[in-house]
Amino acid sequence: MLYQLKYMKYNPILRSKKAAGFTLIEISLVIALLLGLIAVVFIGLGSYREGSNKAQCKMQLAAVQKAVRSYANMNNIVIDAAGTIPDTYLEDGTIMAVKPVCPSGGTYAYKALAPAVGIPYADCSYDGGAVATNTHVLTGTTGIADW
Repeated sequence: MLYQLKYMKYNPILRSKKAAGFTLIEISLVIALLLGLIAVVFIGLGSYREGSNKAQCKMQLAAVQKAVRSYANMNNIVIDAAGTIPDTYLEDGTIMAVKPVCPSGGTYAYKALAPAVGIPYADCSYDGGAVATNTHVLTGTTGIADW
């Protein structure tokens, strides 16, 4: 009897009743799950990049607004007086050291007058491309009421 147990214990033919490893279905399932997670990450990266570009654009517009209003205050420029602050001041470094550029490829349109509170000095022409909700245009008073 001891001989039979010892023989069965070391006999590879009798031991191979339960095979170790993964089936093709299990491996395919793991690969499909990984591909799905990778797809979600790549889809999320596009919207994350667009959101960060939008935030950067709005921060640049806010910086221009603050610089122009500061310049107007320090030089006693009348608000809404035509031709008081041309956009050439942004180019030569009088108001800002570097003229800002939209990270998404839009262009900034500057007004030639000192803006009143709540009125933006510059607007971005970026319309969001295929996604109309990601525009950089500052409309209404939400977010710019204290500018």
